[in-house]
Amino acid sequence: MDPVVIRALASRVGVVADWMVDAPRAATALSLLRAVVGLVSTAFYIRQYAGRSTFFGPYGVYGLEGIRDYTAGIGTWSLYVASDSAVFFEVVFHIGLVVALLVTLGVGGRPVLAAHYVLLWSLYMANPAFMDGGDALAASAVLFLLLTRCYSAFTIVRGRRKREAGPISSVLNNTGLLLLATQVTVVYLMAGLYKVQGELWQDGTALYYILNVPEFFLPGITPSLVQSDWLMVIGAYATVLTSVFFPVLVFFRAGRPVAVTAMLTFHLAIAVLMGLTSFALVMAAFDLLFVNAHVVGLHRRARSLWDGAVARISARFQGEAHGAESA
Repeated sequence: MDPVVIRALASRVGVVADWMVDAPRAATALSLLRAVVGLVSTAFYIRQYAGRSTFFGPYGVYGLEGIRDYTAGIGTWSLYVASDSAVFFEVVFHIGLVVALLVTLGVGGRPVLAAHYVLLWSLYMANPAFMDGGDALAASAVLFLLLTRCYSAFTIVRGRRKREAGPISSVLNNTGLLLLATQVTVVYLMAGLYKVQGELWQDGTALYYILNVPEFFLPGITPSLVQSDWLMVIGAYATVLTSVFFPVLVFFRAGRPVAVTAMLTFHLAIAVLMGLTSFALVMAAFDLLFVNAHVVGLHRRARSLWDGAVARISARFQGEAHGAESA
């Protein structure tokens, strides 16, 4: 091989190695993803709370034997198969709810995050009919987040001494980041290529039929959208193009804000028009991994607003207390 080529390759390998070892990358965006995963999971527990025994319990629609057969059939596991006791079910379910809330708030670090994965996956396997794309992504994201420093921001824990990240910590964090980034780019690329093959996406009518599905139909909004042929066609083609070219755009620093803005707009539309809120939130948090600098700015502004609000409330209560003492 040409020595010039060898030197060029060695130089690139050196750059990648330095990037992996020097410092943990995108820790703020990873923390936001952790918080969103926790929030989506907490919302899942709360939505199913009233019907928890019916849908997930040992005497519910699946029943203990049904859950055991399902998990054994696909080679997985669930804590809920361990006992047919209703008390055991309630304890595990409520622990799962509390742990999901702790993950959202950024409490407990990796041990709590690992426990959250075990409990959340167990619940999903107790009734997989309730899973959607967002739930599956949230569960898989936790495994990669365990490698990262995803408790660096968006946490209620204050005053904790931050340890200096060594080479091993940096490599683990950046490996988790790359796995998460690869996951979301593959999802977009495969979804886009799948759509390209569809006749309805090719002729631009796919969105028309999707939005007229009864589960996604919004009175007063959907009719106004679907009556515009050009809007449906542009929306369909834009969906395919942004999905297919997302992996290409995020490969270049200048293209990342464009790609992320396009996909955030897409997910906002999904959340509003189709009601797939958990999926949209998780995917949006994945997208923001590519624009960590913007997330850092968002975090600073959010923290400033929060500290200001707390200070005003504290000052108000102190003033009222001082007034009461004077009286």
